[in-house]
Amino acid sequence: MSHPTDDIDDEVLLTKLATYRNRKLLLWQLAADGRSFCGIPFVARERDLQNASIDEQVQAFVDDMLSDGEVRPEYDAMADWEALEANHGDTADQHL
Repeated sequence: MSHPTDDIDDEVLLTKLATYRNRKLLLWQLAADGRSFCGIPFVARERDLQNASIDEQVQAFVDDMLSDGEVRPEYDAMADWEALEANHGDTADQHL
């Protein structure tokens, strides 16, 4: 069930994530929206960071997703980037 603050929280997370200037991170988070796996809220729960600041939650997600500044190969291989771009590219553009 969605709460009115969920949209605000999602927007805050996306805005913070956009500061990393990595389109794939944004596309991944947009695709994970509303799901219980692989997005910022999932990583925050896994690392018991639900009560941490937005900065800490987003940083934990970025650290999980990236290796040497690029999306880790295992994440890169499992994503259909063309489909993510088709579904979420316009929203990513708005944030970048």
